[in-house]
Amino acid sequence: MDFESLPMPPAWFPLAALLAIIAVSALRLFSVERDHGVKAFSFGRHAAIQRVAERNWKLATGLALASALAAWLAPGWESALGRPDWADAPALKWISAMVFVASVFLIAAAQLQMGASWRIGVPTDGPGPLVAHGLFAWSRNPIFVGMIGAILALFLWSPHILTAAVLAGTWTLALVQVRIEEEALREKHGDNYERYAAEVGRWFGRRSTVMSS
Repeated sequence: MDFESLPMPPAWFPLAALLAIIAVSALRLFSVERDHGVKAFSFGRHAAIQRVAERNWKLATGLALASALAAWLAPGWESALGRPDWADAPALKWISAMVFVASVFLIAAAQLQMGASWRIGVPTDGPGPLVAHGLFAWSRNPIFVGMIGAILALFLWSPHILTAAVLAGTWTLALVQVRIEEEALREKHGDNYERYAAEVGRWFGRRSTVMSS
């Protein structure tokens, strides 16, 4: 594809994509709590660790939104943070935009496929029913994959020290949260989860192609 012949994606695109993810997640949260009568936002398990993780998720989200807003309205300040000149290449902008779009759809689809099992955090009484179909047949954590993908897209759009820090922080927080969730799933679903984990990778892949950290 000849990216040079295409118009540049609009400067507000990263901010719009991040806000879309927040809006989709908020609507899904409301829907699960209304339709299924469960508390979908809960950090009861390993409460101390999850409280720290929750605060850092909020910090990472805020920094990501601030970076996207600055990339739109005040791009000049990014040079002070080490943003290179090659970051303006049309090909990089379009790759970033495509990763953003894929991430939004991945997160939205995975949240829908989880149904009543979707949660933000792990409640004291543990997770809901095990979900192993759809996207979850190829990744045990497609929502986290989408979240990391969105922050990677932000870094590709505007690579500098702040977006690099947000990307590293998001990856670290995802690892912490995933391990807490896996522990809870093993306790609740036992052998069923062990078989599922043996077949499907933590991030993506199946059986002999499993890629798990």
